[in-house]
Amino acid sequence: MAVDKFSISLPADLLAEVDGIARADGLSRSAVIREATAEYVTTRVSAVYEAERSRRVGEAIEGFDAVAARWGVDERSSLDLLREIRGEDGAGEPARTKGPGRG
Repeated sequence: MAVDKFSISLPADLLAEVDGIARADGLSRSAVIREATAEYVTTRVSAVYEAERSRRVGEAIEGFDAVAARWGVDERSSLDLLREIRGEDGAGEPARTKGPGRG
């Protein structure tokens, strides 16, 4: 992995905190700043991703609401709808159809 070097300016009290963490963890000053920067970047990228995901979910909900408004209220329960889709009767058994011997 290529590494670029650059200079940064930190207030003395912040630098003292960084140096204290580096000593306590047995790391270099650069390692502490590298880890902190990586965490900051990851948090920012995640926040952008989460905002986009939230926007898309909101759009999907609006779409579902629009469909529901066009279709109107369905008084059937979700269990009744599921049974209908599955072709089951009210007891969860396959619906019986008329045929030979089924009157």
